[in-house]
Amino acid sequence: MSIPITFAVSLADERDRAAIYAIRHQVYAEQLKQHSESGTGLLIDPLDEVNQYIAVKCSGEIAGFVSITPPNARGYSVDKYFARSSLPFVFDHRLYEVRLLTVTDAHRGTSIALLLMYAALRYVEALGARTIVAIGRLELLQMYRRAGLEPLGRRVKSGEVTYDLMVADVRDLLDRAALFDAALSRLQRRLDWQLSVAPFRRPAACYHGGKFFQAIGDDFETLERKDTIINADVLDAWFDPAPSVVAKLAAHLPFALKTSPPTDCDGMRRAIARARGVPADCVLPGAGSSDLIFAGLRHWVTPRSRVLILDPMYGEYAHVLEKVIGARVDRLSLSRTRSYDVDPGELSAHIRRGYDWVVLVNPNSPTGRHVMRHTLERALAQAPATRWWIDETYVDFAGPGQSLETHAAASANVVICKSMSKAYALSGARTAYLCGPAGMMDELRPLCPPWSVSLPGQIAACEALKAPDYYRERWEETAVLRAELGDDLRRLGWDVVPGCANFLLCHLPPEAPAAATLAERARAHGLFVRDVANMGTAADARLLRIAVKDRRTNRAMVNILRTITARSHVTNYVDASEIANSRSMTARSSSVCSSSALTYGSIIATGERAASTGRSSSRRSASRRTPSGSRSKASIRREAKAPTAPRRDQRSTSTGDAGKLGC
Repeated sequence: MSIPITFAVSLADERDRAAIYAIRHQVYAEQLKQHSESGTGLLIDPLDEVNQYIAVKCSGEIAGFVSITPPNARGYSVDKYFARSSLPFVFDHRLYEVRLLTVTDAHRGTSIALLLMYAALRYVEALGARTIVAIGRLELLQMYRRAGLEPLGRRVKSGEVTYDLMVADVRDLLDRAALFDAALSRLQRRLDWQLSVAPFRRPAACYHGGKFFQAIGDDFETLERKDTIINADVLDAWFDPAPSVVAKLAAHLPFALKTSPPTDCDGMRRAIARARGVPADCVLPGAGSSDLIFAGLRHWVTPRSRVLILDPMYGEYAHVLEKVIGARVDRLSLSRTRSYDVDPGELSAHIRRGYDWVVLVNPNSPTGRHVMRHTLERALAQAPATRWWIDETYVDFAGPGQSLETHAAASANVVICKSMSKAYALSGARTAYLCGPAGMMDELRPLCPPWSVSLPGQIAACEALKAPDYYRERWEETAVLRAELGDDLRRLGWDVVPGCANFLLCHLPPEAPAAATLAERARAHGLFVRDVANMGTAADARLLRIAVKDRRTNRAMVNILRTITARSHVTNYVDASEIANSRSMTARSSSVCSSSALTYGSIIATGERAASTGRSSSRRSASRRTPSGSRSKASIRREAKAPTAPRRDQRSTSTGDAGKLGC
């Protein structure tokens, strides 16, 4: 049956409650036989004194409802079936129970169940909920799991109905709701939303990785947990900052923390200009690339601007251009069959349509593919009236001579955005800069706040630029590690896109879980990877991005992923111990974090044993393919101190067919 043209979502009033109690009796007593039938024809329980009901009404009649039990002195319905001490979540003032999701006979098979679940989520989020607990009918378990609720493997029978206990973090559910955005948008057009406490849509925000801090604790009280997880959902460097950076900060840390930094980052600006061979007036530092993206694009791009972006591409650009600015955005779709390469001819054809701005990430994220400098320079020459914003956060991994910074500084229309987070291991310092025409930098400079980059950040950036040899060696090692990780993931049956940055984009095979599900299961093992469904309109549910780490960690990641995918071949059921670990980490439980650390440690040990035979063969093969050369004593000493780092004379040849664009 189709949903009526208009329907209303509201908190139930007394009249609605009377109808709900009658529907409850009809469904749960007469039809499902969970309860005994009552002579009153109504089904009411003691928790109804504290419960709130959200109702969906069509033409004034209730079509469905859901009950919400807030924190209260009476407790929750789960207390009737389970001892609190046996449950792996915290009973506190931010725990809400959602139950009795019911759709009337006439409206089953519509989207009302989705609407009720979404309404309950928006409502409890507005009230400050952190955790949702629910008991759902066993036969509807797949629906609940798809919505993001995670079964704990704890079942109870009430009358003739079997229920499964489920739990979820509200933040995870909000992330998961993005998968249903299209369906919710269709519903919104026919909706009278009357939940004044919570608007139908959350304020626009761009999702980033970084869920691993939920396990560490974003209040920083338990930073030691960092050693129990693998944060491969973000693209932080696997290596440390240059020793000289760490030494300088350590020597002057009290001063750097208590002292105001140079107002306009002039010393940092001059250091960048010297390192890049451009005039200092062509450089504008900022507190990370996001700071500069919001400042620059919001100043230069207007709602009337026509902008071309890549699809898929780093999601913050689409967010700022479409949702923050409201510009007219077109997408140059990249094809899996072409390994997501940018086709020069297709790019030129789009440019001839006359855009105000072209925004690129090169190498691109999440694909890792790179357009060679000379190819981009030809495209730039074809559009002198178009302004270009090129994000080169990962360009150092693509090899020397690939940055367009000198071109941008000499141009009138090209801006390079360069983060120092990934290539220089300074993500926590939040250091970045723009490089472009002096006139455009001067135009933007007064709009940037003073002291934008912290003093530790400025010190770290200046010192890092003095250590090119150290970082060049790390970038070369990253190529070796990336190739090894790609080979290992392909052995799992994954289709790995050959990239040239510090991450890999992977297509999961049909028999594997969807990317969102796999990412959830990996978190139970202390591994955080990134489902990239929000990075493009064509991104499917089986796209996963994984950061390159050191060799030991890469092996651990592969073993975790092998365990998860092997289990999925047998059953899609998620065992309770995995869910308990994942949820308790989210609830900041130190005891479960200790269990996760053991899991991670055992997987590392297993990975080293399992990979030893194959890796030795890979090393022999790599050394045969690579020109030999002597290494300095300093290099040998560095390797001796860091036994997990790969040999410098191992070069990757597993880059796939990069074609004329190079990668």
